[in-house]
Amino acid sequence: MAVSFLRKDTFGLRTQETFIGNSCEIYIPTSYIDQDDDRAAAREMGEKIETIGLFWFKVDGKLYELQLPLKFQIQFSEKEHKRMRIRQDLPEDDYMIYKLKNGDAFIYDILHKKDLDDLKKDFIGKLLENGKLPNTISYNDAFGVFLNAMDACEFYKLGISAASIEIMLSEMYRNKKNMREPFRKVYNGNNGYMYKMVRITKIPELNSTFTSLIGEDINNQLVASILRKREGVKEIESPIERIIKY
Repeated sequence: MAVSFLRKDTFGLRTQETFIGNSCEIYIPTSYIDQDDDRAAAREMGEKIETIGLFWFKVDGKLYELQLPLKFQIQFSEKEHKRMRIRQDLPEDDYMIYKLKNGDAFIYDILHKKDLDDLKKDFIGKLLENGKLPNTISYNDAFGVFLNAMDACEFYKLGISAASIEIMLSEMYRNKKNMREPFRKVYNGNNGYMYKMVRITKIPELNSTFTSLIGEDINNQLVASILRKREGVKEIESPIERIIKY
């Protein structure tokens, strides 16, 4: 990161990005943190926090957003738990605020091994598939974050077209006020944080009874169908359903 508040320093085989500003606060959602679970998106390791680099941070009073979908370690001096809005247009959430002082490592080791496992296990497995990308990422930036992950790992071998990824993301982002409606239908270019992201296996349940029956939990899908009927919600007919019927 070529910015004025970071300096590259080498200690033996390790090279770090050292914070050289006056004060830095890093905002990590508390829902990400579990130091006892290797599958968690973030965990504390003594005086360091290991996390995926999708977060907001403040340096000497100025806000920045990091969109680096790879896991790395940050050295901190203090921490504080707080429920807050990072910025007025961002959603309110519970955060652990990690505070760095001059000389702490913003990135503890920049010589991070880049491979497909980072993309599959951390970004796709822990965040994307489970619908847990931070709600501080604008809807307009979601696809770009995925491309950043692929670029950072230097791999384009997932065998999935960019169009398929865009379609999947557009279905996972839902209207907060009506979860059965994809957020793209109400997005006006300015309300990019007014969504709720759902896990990928939730999409069939939200769309129609027919598509829900191919989901993982048929019992839950049938209950969802009954509730949809009781509430008078119109069923969405999938293209596959039309082919089978007609």
